[in-house]
Amino acid sequence: MASRVISALILAPLFLTVVYLGGIPFLFACLVILGFSAWEFVRIYNHDKNCQTPAALLVGMVWLIAISRYFWGFEVAIGCMTVCIMFSMTWGVFSYEHYSTKAAFGFAVMVTGLVYIGWLGSYLISLRQVEGGFWWFILCLFVVWMSDIGAFLVGRKLGRHYMLPKVSPNKTWEGFAGGVILSMLTAALLHAVIPPISELMSFPQALLLGLLISAFGSMGDFGESMIKRTFGVKDSSNLIPGHGGFFDRFDTVFWGMPIGYYFFQLIALGLI
Repeated sequence: MASRVISALILAPLFLTVVYLGGIPFLFACLVILGFSAWEFVRIYNHDKNCQTPAALLVGMVWLIAISRYFWGFEVAIGCMTVCIMFSMTWGVFSYEHYSTKAAFGFAVMVTGLVYIGWLGSYLISLRQVEGGFWWFILCLFVVWMSDIGAFLVGRKLGRHYMLPKVSPNKTWEGFAGGVILSMLTAALLHAVIPPISELMSFPQALLLGLLISAFGSMGDFGESMIKRTFGVKDSSNLIPGHGGFFDRFDTVFWGMPIGYYFFQLIALGLI
């Protein structure tokens, strides 16, 4: 717990600073997060001898998708994703021909990593670039963080009824409820005390956003747990003391930011 708190006290202010700065510093931070997450993703799957996927190749393609999203938006990024998928198949074909009779597994891992880490993860960039993006990002980030904290604290003290014991034995319905409640309270508090956030959305919309991010964002945590348990892995890596790896730390963020982005779009269209 001590190392977990120390890491958070060091890394959280650093990350918030680059979020505030935006621009190239923020892009660089996102590339670090996505790059290490992609490397850890491949590292987990490579515990199976049938899935010997080159991590550097996936990292490079994830970076290409993220950079294209930053500079040119979704249309170019979709083109880059298409090229990367085709290149992954080409890599698989030549791998099978020359040295790997299990190349199809590697191809599947590569495409899954491209979509999950590269495309979904790049919503960190897309959300920061919307109108009022800094405050959207801060609101979604704090909601995600408080959801994790609320679920951990309430689940630890009051947890009795397990949600998905095979996937994540320590997650309880009580913890889930605690995470949702603290997320909504966090959204309400930030809406009340930070004028730029109150200008972005109404109070009921802030509560709804807190509910959606916490309720659905937890699936990112469950999803990573499912992947790790499939291969008998505890943490995606040990790069962040007390937290495991980047994939461990940002699994729910990779869900929270797309939810925030499309919530922004719904408000902009007047649909909520």
